[in-house]
Amino acid sequence: MIDLTTRYLGLDLRSPLVASAGPLTQELDTLRRLEAAGAAAVVLPSLFEEDIVHAAQSVDRLLSAGTESFPEALSYLPEMADYDTGPRRHIELVEAATSELGVPVIASVNGTTPGGWVRYAGELARAGAHAIELNLYQVVADVDATAADVEAHMAELVAAVRAEVDVPLAVKIGPWLTAPAHTARALVDAGADGLVLFNRFYQPDIDLETLEVRPHLVLSTSVESRLPLHWI
Repeated sequence: MIDLTTRYLGLDLRSPLVASAGPLTQELDTLRRLEAAGAAAVVLPSLFEEDIVHAAQSVDRLLSAGTESFPEALSYLPEMADYDTGPRRHIELVEAATSELGVPVIASVNGTTPGGWVRYAGELARAGAHAIELNLYQVVADVDATAADVEAHMAELVAAVRAEVDVPLAVKIGPWLTAPAHTARALVDAGADGLVLFNRFYQPDIDLETLEVRPHLVLSTSVESRLPLHWI
């Protein structure tokens, strides 16, 4: 029997096969099946800070709608003790997965603000995640932002999260960088224990008849391996 054991982020794995973040890693049942099929570690779906902010804003709009319409409207509905607009479901999945699985569980975070990155990474680590994967992706539309500015900001985020968590830290980046090799070294110098090359982005389409966003998932092919292999 060939020995496939390896180390990733300082974690001992029985093989290099890691189930990446996606629909299959968002449910405990499929996580169990992935482990049984041979996955040596699992990466849970990313916690997106903008989703949390959007959910909180939506709840606020619903609760405040019409509050000034009638004298008694402010007290018409009783205030709930809590609203699940935060990372609770991600934390609960981490807790359940680490208690049920015998392989490392890696939590993924995609933030939009330095405070969000640090706070949510810390919460997931304290929930029991064996490692944190920072999903560094942003659409830089500011014409005044230089490549150096963007890459320096990425390193600052990594350093801030590194200071917050004690568990291994991976950084997942996209290929569209001015100098990928230089950026990779800067991220490692900032505290990354490993790099994930490269992030594969979903590109939804817009239905012009209904003006709705339509998911458009195209499965990857072996041709796509050329770009990450080049930089690895």
